[in-house]
Amino acid sequence: MRTLLLLFMLVVYNLAFLPALGNNVLDEFMLKCFLESQYVPEAGLLRAAVTAYPDNETIYVANDNVLAARALEVLGSPLAEEVLATLNNKYNGGWNGKIDVLFGRDIQDQFYSSYIETLGYTYSSKFNTTFVIAFEKLNTSSPIINWRDYADLIVYKALDKLLSGSRLEAEQLFLKLVELWNGYGFYDRQAREKGVYAVYKIALAVFLYRALKSSGSNIPNQYRDLYDKWVEIIAMAQDPVYGGIHTDYVVEKDAIKITGDMNVETTSMVVLALYSDYPRLIGEHARDLCVRDCSSYLFSLLLILLFLGLLASRVLESK
Repeated sequence: MRTLLLLFMLVVYNLAFLPALGNNVLDEFMLKCFLESQYVPEAGLLRAAVTAYPDNETIYVANDNVLAARALEVLGSPLAEEVLATLNNKYNGGWNGKIDVLFGRDIQDQFYSSYIETLGYTYSSKFNTTFVIAFEKLNTSSPIINWRDYADLIVYKALDKLLSGSRLEAEQLFLKLVELWNGYGFYDRQAREKGVYAVYKIALAVFLYRALKSSGSNIPNQYRDLYDKWVEIIAMAQDPVYGGIHTDYVVEKDAIKITGDMNVETTSMVVLALYSDYPRLIGEHARDLCVRDCSSYLFSLLLILLFLGLLASRVLESK
């Protein structure tokens, strides 16, 4: 009953206020409402999706809830504390070595394929169904050799480079990411194979754009129009009634058509990319490392020049 009441309130809110928001503006309140509506009290976590099976009956510790906990925090939801507590107390934080980089955590240099580990089951009276609790983990015996073929992996690698202070490599990877853009979406290997574009990859591109800009890079300024296009597509993917972000879209007759279910992972990535401080913090960290390294280099150079000057003066004196 409470779920139906919440959905009714969302519909009423949209009918009253959505027209005033404009086509290319995301509604933060609706993003928050959607994420909160996916909360499973018995698990202390959010389910993955609304209608797409089996995700509508699955709770992923990672990636979904690691992302959702921080997204809820950004949106000012009291559920953030509950989800974080569940992750920390039951699942060691839920880190899986890939999306960790979005929160300033170091990841391995190599990328690996993923596998799903089933952790258990829980019945929810709210949704009147039994949920599978799962964990997406990395299969370290199956490396992804051609990771540059995937837009999301390029972003993760670029962010990892920023964390290590290598802004130049991060900029090069951003330009590689832009090469995959065909005017409608990131036409990477997955898009070519499935025939659809993923919205979460656009959110990741926005995240990297903001991080690079905060690092002091001038590269993002050259792609401001592209950034605006990314935000426009993300806004198109927000459901006008329930507020969640749909996962995919296709292009028909040069027009974007939103497809796919609304899910927690994509919605959370959009929130983190557009509204969180995580991109800024990563960028500022890279900038600080650069300043420190440059200062150290200049100091070393100054010492060398001083030594050479003293050596030259002694040579002149000896003559």
